[in-house]
Amino acid sequence: MLLVGGLVVAVSARYVWRATAVVRATDLDSLDNTDASTLVRVTGDVIQSGGDVLAAPFSSTDCVAIRYKIEERRLSVLYLLPWYVTVHEATGAVPFDLKTETGTISVVEPTRTVALTTDVVATTGFDEESPARIREFEQENTNVPLSTVWRDPPAIIRPLFRIFSLGTRRYGEQRAAVGDELTVVGRVTNPGSGITPLVIADRSPAGTVFRMAKTSIGGLLIGLSGLLLGVFLLIGT
Repeated sequence: MLLVGGLVVAVSARYVWRATAVVRATDLDSLDNTDASTLVRVTGDVIQSGGDVLAAPFSSTDCVAIRYKIEERRLSVLYLLPWYVTVHEATGAVPFDLKTETGTISVVEPTRTVALTTDVVATTGFDEESPARIREFEQENTNVPLSTVWRDPPAIIRPLFRIFSLGTRRYGEQRAAVGDELTVVGRVTNPGSGITPLVIADRSPAGTVFRMAKTSIGGLLIGLSGLLLGVFLLIGT
């Protein structure tokens, strides 16, 4: 119990610390006279001059960064209520440029963390067929379960599934496209001509930290509870 609790605390704390980089970073609109490896926060409009773009899997929208998620509505063990559970999630990105008030800054590597507004592209019930593009994506992606017990319930309980929308799948995308205003947090490259990104976001620093950290804070609380229980059991023996 101590080991598991400690591991959960360590992983969650690491992610919370990464989230706080958004507010720890220095706010700049130019990298002039900025030392390499400095943690900076830059806001500007996305531009892409002949570079690669990605096609969002559900909407087919061209973008420079994408985080997409498939969620399925199930009964939650924790809350004993219907709840959307993530069944597949992934992030993709390509290098791009930001046009700031004073110039252009290159984001030289694909970002690791995307924290953008979610667009729910489609929602389908357990007895409904997904749009053609989404259906093709699910069939070609081995990491996505095509069928679960929530998508194919026994006939006798199907009316309950319809009432509570159980088995419903929700397909969401967080996209950064050319022309969007983004905030990029990362470290200045050597030489200082660009940024190696840690996070890209479309909201205030405080809002971004909250969005990123809220799940990990729950993990921290669970991990700390496990640690305390482990200590209690150890002392009790």
